[in-house]
Amino acid sequence: MTEQQYFTGDIEIDNELMIEHLNNSTLYTGTNRKMMLKNGRGKLPTKDQISATWGLTRRGQLCPSNQFRIRSPYFGWYYTKTYSDNPQLKEIFEQYSDLHLPSNFFWTQCQINRNFHTPPHKDGENQNSSIIVGLGDYQGGKLAINKNGKVFFKGIKNIPTKFNGAKYTHWTTPFSGERWSLVFFTHHKKSELKKLEKKETERLKEEEVEKNYKDKSKKVLEIINKQIEEFTQEDLQNT
Repeated sequence: MTEQQYFTGDIEIDNELMIEHLNNSTLYTGTNRKMMLKNGRGKLPTKDQISATWGLTRRGQLCPSNQFRIRSPYFGWYYTKTYSDNPQLKEIFEQYSDLHLPSNFFWTQCQINRNFHTPPHKDGENQNSSIIVGLGDYQGGKLAINKNGKVFFKGIKNIPTKFNGAKYTHWTTPFSGERWSLVFFTHHKKSELKKLEKKETERLKEEEVEKNYKDKSKKVLEIINKQIEEFTQEDLQNT
């Protein structure tokens, strides 16, 4: 089966195609991102403003619904709602990455922003550098980075740009028009993911053993209860 080709290799055309894919996706702004905007800009995001995390989270339940998230193959980590609701984005993001990101850049997650005026912040859990790229018909909206008191402004429209969001405070400058951005990043090293994957496999084995034990115990109990019932009926017949 031939893999579907989503992109052309021309980044400007591919970014337009990416926007179409994102518009056809179900994107969910999590509570943390909503509060980031409220704390930094003084208001919650509107329906036109989205900041959706596609990837992994430690939070096992959704707020405020308290629904359980889908477990990932990595122990202690779950798939975000945006990941679970949009399985098609995995292949789309991987193909885009192969075409437009450095071949040695390792990422496991993507932050999808639409018209989101990101306030000054650091990406506390991110490992090493991230890569951000701007998409859409907009003006302004540069990436501002404060490096030890000196602020640098980088135009990211159609330009994948590497920066260390965990080390330096950064934010989005004012913009007009429709501005999308994708931030590719990871919380883990490859070696850490392998360890978490092994630990999750062990957890699943233990869970299966426990389930089998409970199933066998239930069957034994059913047999015992049936025998008791038969003995009781026999005693009643003999009285």
